[in-house]
Amino acid sequence: MSAGLLYAEGDMVKSFAGCAGRFSAEMEHAWLLNDAKAQDYELRRGGFVSLLEATTTAENAEFVLSHRVNSKHAHARLLQTATFGSDKTKASAARRTAKQYLDQCNLLILGGA
Repeated sequence: MSAGLLYAEGDMVKSFAGCAGRFSAEMEHAWLLNDAKAQDYELRRGGFVSLLEATTTAENAEFVLSHRVNSKHAHARLLQTATFGSDKTKASAARRTAKQYLDQCNLLILGGA
């Protein structure tokens, strides 16, 4: 296997882990706010978890878990700022940033747009 292909595979696994974490944060935030989108976020998270299960190896498992958890926490902070922040400019920027991350994730899966 070529070094380029290995890099691409590792980058894809990192993307899957990040997206699983981000959709976990969105799902939990939607639960907190009693938002009907929680079920959609749960389904999308499940899709990324399935992709992770198919691509995680013994060699990358620790990194995958760490990146997934870190992405979830970072995304949760964005959602908290967007929803509960008193600074309207920061709240708006956090909302846009969170949406951009989810848009990127949605581009990785069929029918995700």
